[in-house]
Order: sequence, then structure tokens, then C-alpha cells
Amino acid sequence: MSVEDFRGTPCGKLHNAVLITGAGQRIGHYLARKFLEETDWPVLFTYRTPRPGVTELEAAGARGLMVDLTVPDAAEKVARFVADQAVSLRALIHNASLWLKDEALATSPAQLQALVRLHMQVPYELNRLLVSFLRAASADLKDIISLSDFNTERGSDQHAFYLATKAGLQNLTKSFAKLYAPAIKVNDIAPALIMFNEEDPPAY
Repeated sequence: MSVEDFRGTPCGKLHNAVLITGAGQRIGHYLARKFLEETDWPVLFTYRTPRPGVTELEAAGARGLMVDLTVPDAAEKVARFVADQAVSLRALIHNASLWLKDEALATSPAQLQALVRLHMQVPYELNRLLVSFLRAASADLKDIISLSDFNTERGSDQHAFYLATKAGLQNLTKSFAKLYAPAIKVNDIAPALIMFNEEDPPAY
């Protein structure tokens, strides 16, 4: 499906918006808040679960879409949301992530597929579906940024499949950097541990 299938009339829509996936909490929420506080770029974001952070962002002027990015038609839902809200995108940030141990995946093929969809398939599809919105931006700089994981270089005895999908995301980023250069910069950020999850035990 072409992104042209999603386009409507431009009246009242946002220009040079930033789209962040998975911005209901943690890094995504922080990024969305900083864009709202420190730039003039409108913020669009996705979230899976209603949280106080979602309410906070929407109260500050961001526009959110509740969507499960692990389902087959997730990318098209996001593309339709963008087309309904914006004329152009300044940046697309792939932040949404699932951090699952291998032991949790051993008995759940669905969880394996969820990691592939979230870390690789959805970014791949959104990069293609939304490229015309990025090209339409009046900003001098246009970016696609993915957030992967520092440990892809080291491996893990507990998160092998998670890291494999993050490594796949890094490889996709390199390919799209070649495909969309020089008009759109495509880069990956691979942070190490930044903050703990609420459910992490004290020993961890």
C-alpha cells in the first residue's frame, strides 16, 4: 500500500511534526516531553497502554494513538494516524520496544513474533509508508532515528533473541541510510542500561 492512500486534505494539519513510537513511558516519554518543551515541532506519538505519562503529553499538546505495534496491521494504523494529523514529518523515532528474556520466549512463539514485528517489521514498514511525509517537511534536516541496544555487540546469555532483533534493527538502519541519503538522515542510537523497569528485582 502506498502512503498516497492515506493522504487527506491538509487543512488544519501539523507541519514538521515528530513521530515517536512507544512514548507513554521511559525514554520515549522523556523525548516527547523535551520536544514539546524545547522545540516548536508538534509531537505525535504511539502508546500501547494508558498511563499517566500519556495524559501528561496530551495535556501538553501532543497527539497520541493507542495501538499494539505487535499486530499485523499496526504500521498501517500508524500511517493513517499520521496522515489524519500531519502534512509533514520532521523526524520519525523508533523507540517502542519489548525487553524479554529467552526463558519467557521458550514456550511462546507469539512472543518471538512480537519481538520481530516490533523491532524490525514495524520500523521497516513505517520507514517506507512515511517517507513522503519526511520529504515534504520544510525543515532543513529530516531524520529517522532508531533506538537499539549497546549489548548487540556483546551478546547475552539471557536475552539472545531480543538482542538479535535489535541487531536486525541496526542493520535496517544502515540500509535505509543508503536508500534515503542525502535528503533524510537515518541513524541508530544504541544505549546501555539507562533506567530500571519497575518490576526489576533489587538483585538485578
